[in-house]
Amino acid sequence: LRQRPDVGAAFQRAEAARQRVAQAEAARYPSLRLSGSLGLRSLASGTSAANSLIASLAAPLFDGGALRAQADAQAAAFEQARLDYESAVLVALREVEDALVSLAGDRERVERLQTAAQAAANAELLARQRYQGGLIDFATVLETQRSLLSAQDSLASARVALATDHVQLYKALGGGWLPDAAQP
Repeated sequence: LRQRPDVGAAFQRAEAARQRVAQAEAARYPSLRLSGSLGLRSLASGTSAANSLIASLAAPLFDGGALRAQADAQAAAFEQARLDYESAVLVALREVEDALVSLAGDRERVERLQTAAQAAANAELLARQRYQGGLIDFATVLETQRSLLSAQDSLASARVALATDHVQLYKALGGGWLPDAAQP
């Protein structure tokens, strides 16, 4: 499911929101900045590099709760993004489960219809032999042939449904899969 674009996008949105929460929380605390310059003149004059460094400490003293409100807003946005991600995963799981259930049902249906088509083919062969032997009329032969064609048609339709189920599963899984070791 990690390969699905919708799940991946929802995860990236949740991760970005989580990073914004961390950034908003970090903005509430004091920050220390170091700056300085080092040039040829300071090295030639013997001035130590430590003398040319300047440190500054910045701390929010009074912001009226704006930084806390910003952090709370980012936390709420993260919670929404997290819920959206969970929803995307649940939708993806439902689609995969639906495709698997449909696939299993159609496989069973194909097996039953193959058995029915084989039985209809045997009945048609028997009816032709009995007609050639003069035991039944031609209308019975035509009826068994109609039954055979109907069974073959149903089998072909079930095989189409089975192929469609494979496509739905492939789509639900995000277009195939790679072993975990090969994932980027």
